[in-house]
Amino acid sequence: MKYLRFSAVPLFYMPLLVLSTLWGGWAPLLNLLFIFACYFVLDRFSDRGDVQDAGRWSFVLDGLMYVYIVQSLIAVGAVLLVSGGHAHDAMQALARLVDMPVLAERQWTLVQIVIASVSTGFVLSINMVVGHELTHRTISKLDMAAGNLALAIVADSQFAISHVHCHHKNVATTQDAATARRGESIYRFIVRSSWEQYVEAWAFEKARLNRLSRSVYGLGNRLIPGFILTLLITAISIYVAGVMGFACYLIVVVTSKVTYECTNYIQHYGLVRVPGSKVRPAHSWDCRSMFSSAVLLNLTRHSDHHANPNKKYWSLGSLESPVLIECGYVVQIVRSLFPRYWFRVIERKLEHWENRHATAEEVAIMSEQRRQWRKQNV
Repeated sequence: MKYLRFSAVPLFYMPLLVLSTLWGGWAPLLNLLFIFACYFVLDRFSDRGDVQDAGRWSFVLDGLMYVYIVQSLIAVGAVLLVSGGHAHDAMQALARLVDMPVLAERQWTLVQIVIASVSTGFVLSINMVVGHELTHRTISKLDMAAGNLALAIVADSQFAISHVHCHHKNVATTQDAATARRGESIYRFIVRSSWEQYVEAWAFEKARLNRLSRSVYGLGNRLIPGFILTLLITAISIYVAGVMGFACYLIVVVTSKVTYECTNYIQHYGLVRVPGSKVRPAHSWDCRSMFSSAVLLNLTRHSDHHANPNKKYWSLGSLESPVLIECGYVVQIVRSLFPRYWFRVIERKLEHWENRHATAEEVAIMSEQRRQWRKQNV
């Protein structure tokens, strides 16, 4: 059972995603709504999951990630087939093969193709989760290569640098691009964080290569191979489906990025830390909902991840984190889409954090933030 827990995406959601894209009509929309319903219902009623050891078969849990990466390429390919008009020919051939004439009648309107691209991008935000897990394994060249491929598929290769080398060092400070500031709306955060992550990743690689007296524009820059892979996928998109293929791939990439940045937004929102001080469990919002934990490879056990960044996903626990968000990640993301409502809900939690868990220095930082926020009438 412990092996099945993390298999929902590669064994169920990904096949369903590809099938709904190729089936056409409103199937991609129904699939997207079904996924949202699963998050809302199962996170609401699922119990807290216990940490389980992988036992002798940890390669199964690793293998699920590799299967997923292959599936994500197939999912992008399905969108390109549909956007390029090739899916109709493929479905006709399949109809003849299985003797089901109904398959040959499948049609895709422009709106339905766009929805299929959005649905694919939403699910492929999990590429960031898989890339996150694998690029933390810096001593394994295979895992690092696979993680960078997962990130390149959704055009966010910088994450392997900005997250591992910058976010973990600067989390909960103003030096961190991926920590949402108190009073910062999710919309402002997505734009700021996305841009600043690229800036800090490039700056980190430039400083590293300068110390080695090497050019930042060569393949020694760990960002460039990922950029090349993304450009290759983009070129294939244009070759297969022309301008429409490029547009659909862009929709997939943007939807994936926005979805994952929404996750980034809630993981450390409003929390503060004195730069250089020890990162504590109280510097991350934990979530114990079992469904989100299973689908997102225990990314929800965020305090343990920051305390033990090299711990593999199936071993992460909650560390009895004193700061929690309820009902799962997607519910919190939906709440954050309405900034005034989100601020009202999260402010109560931040006040509790300030009174119970903040150091004297952190209280001073939060007081200044609150003063600036009120001054701006946010």
